[in-house]
Amino acid sequence: MTESETPTRRAWWKRPRVWTAVVVVLVATSIAGLALLRGGEDSSQPRVAVPPPVVQEPSEALPADPNGPYTGSDVDAIGRGMRVPADPNGHVLEQTPRTSSSRLTQPIAPPQGLEWQKVYGAPMPFSTSDGPTAISADGVPSGFSRTPQGAALASLQILMRATYGPREVRQAILDSSVIGSAELKNTVLNAPSEPQYQTIPAAVQILEDRYSENSASVRWMFGPLPAPEEFPTTNGTVYHGGAIPVIWENGRWKLKLTEAVVSSELSDFEEYLDDPRWATTWF
Repeated sequence: MTESETPTRRAWWKRPRVWTAVVVVLVATSIAGLALLRGGEDSSQPRVAVPPPVVQEPSEALPADPNGPYTGSDVDAIGRGMRVPADPNGHVLEQTPRTSSSRLTQPIAPPQGLEWQKVYGAPMPFSTSDGPTAISADGVPSGFSRTPQGAALASLQILMRATYGPREVRQAILDSSVIGSAELKNTVLNAPSEPQYQTIPAAVQILEDRYSENSASVRWMFGPLPAPEEFPTTNGTVYHGGAIPVIWENGRWKLKLTEAVVSSELSDFEEYLDDPRWATTWF
């Protein structure tokens, strides 16, 4: 693929949103990635019936005070609950005295006080133990712990903000929290962003040979979603995601932008999350 073609590609984390948007809410859209659904019909393959999302409120009641940190609650396209912060950049949670352990365990235990907030229309994870501890006026989160949990939180926060934030937020994130070439950063900055049908990840994983105190490769999986023709499954559904590399630099986690991160390669599929190293309780 040539450099001139790069801006038209869609990243792997946007494809779960595409499938869910089309199947669950039956919205016709022309964004890239719809080819997964519009291929030739094959009557020999069973059709997948996906039920509509079930309303699922966050586990804790939201404050009644309209001037409080939240304006209400919402659900993602699969029905998983998330809070809507009053601050468009997100609400930082009060932190506990101790962070998670710096030692990688399998599976990765969720951080304390894990909470999903709808920021720029996309679900983002916040915790009371591993950050973020602050968010700047231009939308840059900081204070993620130097732990597996902190790396995981930072990876998704940085990626979602660089993808779905207002242009000034994306620029601030790319300048402060992303390592990569100017060409790849420009691809992210100028890519269309449509987060309204984004979903909370179903699972997260960091393998033993992919983590150190200075780097991590965090795999996030979304689903269950209808299986595409490229990856037929026995039950007609699939989990889909990819790895997000992060580097510890200058006292903070930064996303390492690579061709794989911004590409539309459809290579990371799982039929079942039955590997014991998957943490499936992060929502």
